[in-house]
Amino acid sequence: MRGALFQHVVAPRTCYGRGLSFGCLSDCLVRMGEIGLLITGLPTFGLGKRAVNLRGKPGRIILRIKNIAIGTALLLLLDPAFYSVIGMEGMTAEAGSAETIVDSSSQATATSNRRARRSKRRKRARKRKVCRRKKGKLRCRWVAEFNGRGVSERQLRTEPLARPSGELTVYAVNFREEVTVDLYDENGELNDRSLAELDGLFRCRRTQETRAMDPRLYEILSVIYDHFGKRRIELISGFRNQSDNETSRHFHASAMDIRIPGVSTRTLYKFVTSLDVGGMGIGRYPVSGFVHVDFRAPGAKSYRWTDYSPSGNTKKRRNQRKSRRTRPNV
Repeated sequence: MRGALFQHVVAPRTCYGRGLSFGCLSDCLVRMGEIGLLITGLPTFGLGKRAVNLRGKPGRIILRIKNIAIGTALLLLLDPAFYSVIGMEGMTAEAGSAETIVDSSSQATATSNRRARRSKRRKRARKRKVCRRKKGKLRCRWVAEFNGRGVSERQLRTEPLARPSGELTVYAVNFREEVTVDLYDENGELNDRSLAELDGLFRCRRTQETRAMDPRLYEILSVIYDHFGKRRIELISGFRNQSDNETSRHFHASAMDIRIPGVSTRTLYKFVTSLDVGGMGIGRYPVSGFVHVDFRAPGAKSYRWTDYSPSGNTKKRRNQRKSRRTRPNV
């Protein structure tokens, strides 16, 4: 009897089963409110001209709102069929079970919202907005902050590298020192004195420790130096004595970060990749403005990547600006 109260007594057949509109649902709730007033013994307030002690449109609106509120409360307590009409299947008339269902659904919704926010933050952290100007228009796109891939053998250089001139001019940005050497001696062998000078230039910036670098790096530098018209090569980083990151090729004295004034990182990166005969790691850092070149561990395959993350100095400056903003006035 309770389940059929809303279906057969209150709701007109033209509304039930076809999806209730707002007007039809409000009429049903008004009728239910009048039934509730009759049951409780309170005075029955009709609609329109039958309003008691109230006249005009404001009075009709007040009475309609009152009857809707009473009808809704009565339906929620007495008629489980009303839950299915308004899309709340599974709820029972008992207040305890209803509160449990509402709590569980709200907790599930909150959990899903938190997960969505976390995933969005992670995606934003892994992506960076890159803008380029093409034909006078600035075009921007979101790219992955780090994008790496392995290199197949078909993409490697098959011909052996030609012997470079051996001439080389390198400027260390961190030490503001410049070295001009010739890698080869009169017999065509590597000059130990030139290698020692370059090793001193490639020393660790933090500990000032010097280690013998992989001489293949110097030969690659000489090839780059010859290709770009003997322009001075700027060294960003060479050997790093970082015991907390022993997997870095900088720690093993077989990596360098370089740039050439007047040459874009894309152009430099493209040329260096053409020199890889196998076992090299080459990375492009467009934001920091340099190209990473290293020789992998024995047996390791070549690797390429692009990293849009800022340099360490840029991160420090950003953190300093943030600390100054949040610092209280003393």
